[in-house]
Amino acid sequence: MSLTLNWSIKRITTKFEFKIARSAESYYDVVILELSDGDNIGYGEAAPCKRYEVGPEAVLGMLTDKKDQILTLSIEDHENRQSALEQLFPDSYSLQAALDTAFWDLYGKQTGIALWRTFGAQQKMVLSSYTIGISDLSVIPAKIEEAAPYPILKIKLGTDYDHDIMRAIRAETDKVLRVDVNEGWKTLDDAKRGAEWLAQENVEFLEQPMPADQLDDIAKLREFSPLPLVADENSVRPEDIPGLVGAYDGINIKLMKCGGLTNARKMVDLSQKHEFDIMLGCMVETSIGISAMSQLGSFARWLDLDGNVLLSNDPYQGVGNDSGTIMLSDLPGLGVSPR
Repeated sequence: MSLTLNWSIKRITTKFEFKIARSAESYYDVVILELSDGDNIGYGEAAPCKRYEVGPEAVLGMLTDKKDQILTLSIEDHENRQSALEQLFPDSYSLQAALDTAFWDLYGKQTGIALWRTFGAQQKMVLSSYTIGISDLSVIPAKIEEAAPYPILKIKLGTDYDHDIMRAIRAETDKVLRVDVNEGWKTLDDAKRGAEWLAQENVEFLEQPMPADQLDDIAKLREFSPLPLVADENSVRPEDIPGLVGAYDGINIKLMKCGGLTNARKMVDLSQKHEFDIMLGCMVETSIGISAMSQLGSFARWLDLDGNVLLSNDPYQGVGNDSGTIMLSDLPGLGVSPR
């Protein structure tokens, strides 16, 4: 059986400017893959993050250069395929993720089984949060109104006006909040003050409060913090997890960082082994990427799988999101199709 692989860049636009401590964007270019056996198409998505790798144009160059090698990879031998993808594309975790996802989707369609069933997961999972990016204070009421159906909000901080942001949000809602600083607090004293302050604001946990290279300070913060600490920029690949013991309470797993579903499953297993709480997260992605990560959703204590509902123009349909309830289908593979 011979395979074919096609790809394209799609521009996805957010409903609001999506701003975090280190960047601000109103649109993203993602690379969409279609892997076909002639009867079925497996979909994959690469949403490159500037924090970790090169952009989408470079991803296309890698695909062109290595297409022949990609098409020799096994659909069934997931572990050896992942090792080969890491050797072929060491500079692009998102491309590893896109290809691994496309192979898994094709595998699911060939077997006729939804991937969540293949992975031993369940359809039912906890509620996902809805993300409020950093913004001018005047825009916050509109963002909170847009998020009205969602009972849990994730708030991006890491600015010199964090207190103003929280005051503006609390003027609009008393919902449970989760806070992601994206490495925005640079000193241990600032982080201690921030954690103590947020504990009074009905905040559930604190994600990546300090730069990833300040792990010793993060461990000291954890000894002090009244809030659980969740690793994001510190928890990129499976091999990162053992070194985070003592510094964090939870691990955020993202396909675009870890390299796909094969590695995400490894990170779930390692997190359980080291007694970390598990969070499944995302970049700003279409329903391809979100549907892929959702296949493992029932293994998580926390979900932040809202990348597709932040979009004004998602070109694909897959998992549903009803006010934070992620709805997996029983369709084979990812259950994704073009709109």
